[in-house]
Amino acid sequence: MTIQFLSFSRNFYFFYIEYILYSQLIKLYYSIITSTEDRKINIPSNKSKIVSILGGNGFIGRNLVRELAKDGYRIKIGTRNPATANHLYVSGVAGQIEVSRVNVNDERSINKFIQGSDYVVNLVGILEERKRQKFQYIHGELPGIIAKICVDYNVRRFIHMSSLGVDINSSSKYQRSKAMGEASIQRESSNYTIIRPSVVFGYDDNFFNQFARILSLSPIFPLIGNGDTKFQPVYVLDLVRLIVSHIKDKNRKNIYEIGGKEIYSLREVIELILATISKKRILIPIPFSLSKIFITPMQVLPKRPITFDQLESLKTDNILLQTKNEDIGKLEDYDIEACSAKNIIPEYLGRFSS
Repeated sequence: MTIQFLSFSRNFYFFYIEYILYSQLIKLYYSIITSTEDRKINIPSNKSKIVSILGGNGFIGRNLVRELAKDGYRIKIGTRNPATANHLYVSGVAGQIEVSRVNVNDERSINKFIQGSDYVVNLVGILEERKRQKFQYIHGELPGIIAKICVDYNVRRFIHMSSLGVDINSSSKYQRSKAMGEASIQRESSNYTIIRPSVVFGYDDNFFNQFARILSLSPIFPLIGNGDTKFQPVYVLDLVRLIVSHIKDKNRKNIYEIGGKEIYSLREVIELILATISKKRILIPIPFSLSKIFITPMQVLPKRPITFDQLESLKTDNILLQTKNEDIGKLEDYDIEACSAKNIIPEYLGRFSS
């Protein structure tokens, strides 16, 4: 049994390495495709409101920039590497979009970026810790720093992207740090909005795409936690439309929890992807009691498919609670009908079917 388990592990690692080679190419392809789409843009004026987005070159940020540009907002994008965000200029008209270098570890840099803003959106986040990027600061302390600066500059609204299922008592450092970040915002400001989405999907997401890349290469796939963890994937355009609508709304709530149209278990997610890319694979259920042993060798890979902390996160479902809370907003508050993942993902996962 042990020999078979180790053999399975080696095969899975080999196929996973191959998928890493395609990651950057897919991002480039996405930028080219989206930059040539037909878009009707409202021309901004000197009176147009300024929306400053920290982390605006990420997956959610790129989509948000396009939606804001169509509505005529002036947009400032803060990123650690402006050269990688040049493709965003074509989302608007000349002079509408400004890209700046921002060091989120330097309060002076953040201060300079936010000055003059009408609205500030924080999309800065990490999925795993690295040498210079820690959950404690990025998720736990930075949101409070931004909130305080927004208060100092009389920013109309600070919008912060959190995560569904945040819990200060979670066994996951990621979820604990997200809860700490929310608390730090609430200490510094009353003029804030916290958005808690489930997993977000769209053309260049890190959810369906990552699974599809692995499944397109590997004949076997491990179902961590027996594949029982539940998700409620929300379409990225539904999410950014909520943000844009929220900016216009004066009767805002402070917290929004966002989920998609359907709830899927991890097994159902994998089965949906396999059906979409027309592949058949062997799915191996691995209980949580063995999962840590299984993923331990993966921790030496340059890009780990799953970390120990993400394993802890998988022990909790990532779905909307059924209990009603009038203080927590939903997509429906802005008449946004959640899109179905099964109707959207064939538009971009088809490239994995060959």
